[in-house]
Amino acid sequence: MDHLFTVDSLSELRDVMPGSARSAFVLGHTRPGDGGGGMFHWNASSRTPDDNGLVVAPPEKQTGRWTRVDSGPLDIRWFGANPTEDATKAIQGALSAAHRGGEVSIPAGTFGISQPLRIPQGVHLSGTGLLSVLNYSGPANTGCLRVDGVPRSISLAISRLNILVQTEGAYGVDLSGMSYSRFDHITVHLRQPNTSGFFGPGNTQSPYYNVFTGCHVAGTADYKTNGCVGFDFTYDRGEQMQSANANQVYGGHLSTCQIAVRCLGVGNVFHGQVIESGDIGYQFDLCPARKTMAQRGIVNDVVGCYTEHV
Repeated sequence: MDHLFTVDSLSELRDVMPGSARSAFVLGHTRPGDGGGGMFHWNASSRTPDDNGLVVAPPEKQTGRWTRVDSGPLDIRWFGANPTEDATKAIQGALSAAHRGGEVSIPAGTFGISQPLRIPQGVHLSGTGLLSVLNYSGPANTGCLRVDGVPRSISLAISRLNILVQTEGAYGVDLSGMSYSRFDHITVHLRQPNTSGFFGPGNTQSPYYNVFTGCHVAGTADYKTNGCVGFDFTYDRGEQMQSANANQVYGGHLSTCQIAVRCLGVGNVFHGQVIESGDIGYQFDLCPARKTMAQRGIVNDVVGCYTEHV
């Protein structure tokens, strides 16, 4: 008969060697009731590295692991995320564990992020809506969310999140290298000037064939001078020839941004945005180097948009 025992945390489980009991119920990741607990079973032949969430290895033991029993999305609390401290390492641990095809779930709560979160190819990162908050205070010139690996990753999905950008010059989502991906019902609050909700550069990391549905961006302070951009599809700074192309943006509310949409690419589709309190609604142009080329037309599609105080 397989007996079951109970421990308070993953740390306590790590110090337990199985005897007659080869199943354990853990009451929490760090402490009972923190949402990171669950059922674990002893796998005597496993050599999988300890990831502090799905796999727990006893100290100095090469073979044998406690493995979490669950088939649903990976909850970031399983890896130690909680709203009272920096959750970057824990959430990144969950994303890495979901490598190529898994789903990572962010529950309601405000989670501090001090470095960009890198999303592996094929992973779906999802929240519960406005109550699933990523509070980004990391470095500038990158985003709270970005791909894991370059030059590009495909088939990502990000949905139902609320991102707060607290660093001047940073972005909610850095689209560098993101292609063939979906972004659904993401809200980005730009709490500092000269920030962007969704930023897509050019060159070999130019984003293309992405679909955005119901994504919202709100700028800060005076929309005539704040330097905030909702969707910022800019160009590469080297050859100045490439930019985001063939992206589709449907719906969404862009408010108090100095520029709601800046697009220096071609073949992008913007349908049904509500743009409110902005200095510029849509700004279209060519990459500088393309202005001297024979084929230099701008072809982007804007249909059914509503503007107020723009």
